[in-house]
Amino acid sequence: MLDANIPQPEQSSSALVIEDVEDDTPLEIAPEKRRVKTEKQDLPVETLVSWVNRGKLNLQPDFQRNFVWNSSKASRLVESLLLAIPIPVIYVAEEADRTFSVVDGQQRLTSICSFVNGVFPNQQKFKLSGLQVLKDLNRKTFTDLPSELQEEVLNFILRLIIIEKDSDPDVKFEVFERLNLGAEKLNDQEVRNCVYRGNYNELLRSLSENEFLLRILQSKEPHSRMVDRQLVLRFFAMWRNTHHNYKGPTKRFLNTEMELHRNLHEDELTQMQQTFEKSIEMAYAVFQERAFRRYYPGNAYNPNGTWEKSRLNVALWDTVLYTFSYYELDQILPIKDHIREEFLDMVTNDKKFVECISTSTDRVDRIHYRADIWRERLDRLIGLETGKPRTYSLEFKKTLLEKHPTCHICWKPIQHVDDATIAHISDYWREPKQIPENARLDHRFCHRVRWQA
Repeated sequence: MLDANIPQPEQSSSALVIEDVEDDTPLEIAPEKRRVKTEKQDLPVETLVSWVNRGKLNLQPDFQRNFVWNSSKASRLVESLLLAIPIPVIYVAEEADRTFSVVDGQQRLTSICSFVNGVFPNQQKFKLSGLQVLKDLNRKTFTDLPSELQEEVLNFILRLIIIEKDSDPDVKFEVFERLNLGAEKLNDQEVRNCVYRGNYNELLRSLSENEFLLRILQSKEPHSRMVDRQLVLRFFAMWRNTHHNYKGPTKRFLNTEMELHRNLHEDELTQMQQTFEKSIEMAYAVFQERAFRRYYPGNAYNPNGTWEKSRLNVALWDTVLYTFSYYELDQILPIKDHIREEFLDMVTNDKKFVECISTSTDRVDRIHYRADIWRERLDRLIGLETGKPRTYSLEFKKTLLEKHPTCHICWKPIQHVDDATIAHISDYWREPKQIPENARLDHRFCHRVRWQA
């Protein structure tokens, strides 16, 4: 296991960007399933408050933001009820157990129920304030109101649109995606968090707090828009189905994964958690904060390469993390430096791989190529392991760089250890024996150009 006291990486100066390709592939839905199943119900406030108090109506499902209205805004809504001003329609989702979760209208319903119950969600007493028309009611609670006004509140009719649980999952997903929940449109994973609730959701939430994942994402806490949860879901979907069974579009691939496995047995949850935790630990052990980032080799003008800093490449995430899941820690950790060199060699010299992580990354053929070629390279490295320590480690490269930080081909300075390859015998990191006395450093770019010449 890695040392838990490894320093946390510095926070990136800019927000993390997930480098993904927009998936606009249309969903193929049978004509008879293209309509979402909904039901309209006009219900009095008294019934809805009862549902909330009995747990039949959930005002705060996981996907919803917290109650953010202040006392004055909530009070003016109550005033609207007393003035018989129509309230916009409220959307709720039917769950498998016949309970309901609020999809749109959470702030309104929470305000009304809080007034009738006497306290806000934070347990602050609800006294009307800031009323502009019924000013004499300011500072009054529900129980302070005359009985006829209490009845007006309790008998006020609210219209609910209930999205039925039997709606086609893909159509239901589109409905949730298009409803405006708060100030911002929900992203795909926030919608999944709404549509496919279950203990799978809880597993994704829990794993978003994994220490190695946070280090890789250069963050101290999970992503506020659930981007990290979608990354974990991508890993599990590929791990469960394998890249050979991937079927696009990606949105449906991920939706189907959650729909079919939303409620998992404890042994499944344990296996999934352990698989992700070992795989993400391997990724951090090999690449540290550069895990799943692009490496760009140098060119004739500047032979030193560069790493992406704040941009994570989803194609690399899918490929590298998924492939690590096939191995155990004791297979990967002893040769982590050699795996890093193998990766740098691949993104420097394999033009097809680079293309597969750059454009149209969710095409089936590109997913297959990435996974197959990286798996072949790892298998070759692990198969050559002899149990004896290899001489050309990362530390050895650093020592060479300190002694002579100059490329032996172009004679320009080598800026970073990752920009260098050791020139001794071809593909030295794959060989069980090396001779340190004959080792030297070349730029990766220069070394490639020389061998291609």
